[in-house]
Amino acid sequence: MRAPSLRHALARAAAAAAALLLSLTVPSPTARAASGPDSLVVRTDRGWVRGAAVHDGGRVFQGIPFAAPPTGALRWRPPRSAARWSAVRDATEPAHPCPQLPLTLLPDGGPVLPGESNRTGSTVEDCLYLNVHTPARTSGRPLPVLVWLHGGANAYGAGSDYDGAALASRGVVVLTVNYRLGALGFLAHPALSAESADHASGDYGLMDQQAALHWVRRNIGAFGGDGNRVPLGGQAAGSADTCLHIASPTAKDLFHRAIQQSGSCAADGGLTPLTLDAAERKGIDFATLVGCTDPTTATACLRTVPVTELIRPIGTGASSLWSPNTGPRVLPRPPHEAWAEGRVNAVPTLSGSTHDEYRYFTALYVDLLGGGPLTPASYAALIQLQHGNRAAAVLDTYPASAYPSPNLAYSAVGTDQRFACPARADSRLYGNRAPVYSYEFHDPQAPPFIPAPHTLQGAFHASELAYLFPMDAVPPLTPAQRRLSATMTAYWARFAATGDPNSPRTEPWPRYTADEDRIQVLTPDRVGPTTRFAADHHCAFWQPSPGPRGAER
Repeated sequence: MRAPSLRHALARAAAAAAALLLSLTVPSPTARAASGPDSLVVRTDRGWVRGAAVHDGGRVFQGIPFAAPPTGALRWRPPRSAARWSAVRDATEPAHPCPQLPLTLLPDGGPVLPGESNRTGSTVEDCLYLNVHTPARTSGRPLPVLVWLHGGANAYGAGSDYDGAALASRGVVVLTVNYRLGALGFLAHPALSAESADHASGDYGLMDQQAALHWVRRNIGAFGGDGNRVPLGGQAAGSADTCLHIASPTAKDLFHRAIQQSGSCAADGGLTPLTLDAAERKGIDFATLVGCTDPTTATACLRTVPVTELIRPIGTGASSLWSPNTGPRVLPRPPHEAWAEGRVNAVPTLSGSTHDEYRYFTALYVDLLGGGPLTPASYAALIQLQHGNRAAAVLDTYPASAYPSPNLAYSAVGTDQRFACPARADSRLYGNRAPVYSYEFHDPQAPPFIPAPHTLQGAFHASELAYLFPMDAVPPLTPAQRRLSATMTAYWARFAATGDPNSPRTEPWPRYTADEDRIQVLTPDRVGPTTRFAADHHCAFWQPSPGPRGAER
């Protein structure tokens, strides 16, 4: 009789163990019952998450891991799957930003951009998390999903800097993403390339962004999103990265529309990627700076360098910037070649710039950090330094005497060369294969981010963001500006849903064509198309017809 007793005891123990295991891996009955289209508890493919309700009836889920922590041996490797978790995971607070220095450069110690990450910085490498902002549900139909890539020169910023409430109130699920930045996101080095299946390195930040898009495909339905209506968008570097995903074979079918705000990658003057060879040379120089000079031990050495060393400044000007390269499988060829060969993810695109983009940089680098305003002589000297043999032609096109100040003349050069004309060139290129809707944001009284005693900011770089994503860190919008904000969020949401920003309740926005060259102007007192954009921004000077690489200008 002792054997059956032992068997019964073992059976009871096994049952108890199974019950314990079940209690650890399955949410409570209350959590399961609550899960649904409006529930604060949602099941993802890695585990359950609990978000928070917001005042308008929507929900916010923050700090959801979409990839494993890229730490230790996973530093400078493609993103791996996040681990599963058992208990319901709290998703009511944002995760840490990816490692970056704080941008507290103002005289009072404040940040030069309004995001919280710009105030705090970060040294936390465990940072691959995303945030989901959902609207109050009015029907059971799945909603379009805007995946937003933050700006910040691929070196600063975080998804949690962006409040998706205004766009969510228009019936869009808004998802914001962290991705690896700076050297951790974009370092290429021959030793890293040698250990890669691609025989290339860098572009880890782009791979992170695509990992987030894969997460959307697997999970967004549980949050009420429509996995077949996913626009990918961003501003500045986030816009340029969106441009790169259009040219990326590994992004095929991961998004269905694109939004590019003040950042292009396919046109002259835009943020074009480096070649792998150039990126590896830059990586060797960086490795030398952090003490990893031996090629045979470079990877092991780099993976032991403290993160505080990896985020320190590495130079000035363009040499200090980190950018993608055309080596890894995620970006095997330059965007202009991908377009010429037809190897692109051509989708409807909403694209544009702000009227006075470069005034922000003039205010920051000339006024605040450079010791004061430009004079006619120092303006000419700066143009000579930056434009070399073409300086005389630049000064003839942008004479200081034609502007209220040399600062504004210099700002016009940077705006037109780096933002306005590349954005227009992208629209002309894209429009041959898919619908394009082009805009210019032009509020001359947009709330400023920084004090600018010598440079009237106007519609400066990133000024349109306050009209799409509510910001507590800038002065409140006026009634006229709030009306413009309502128009813009209506356009953006309609585009997210249909690929066309037009609706019966907004001013008509014509589809962009190279022949008509109509660009929608967004101002507080007028919304409508103009055909003067190219002339206003001297695009014939910067990108004369027929244009390089056969692109129509």
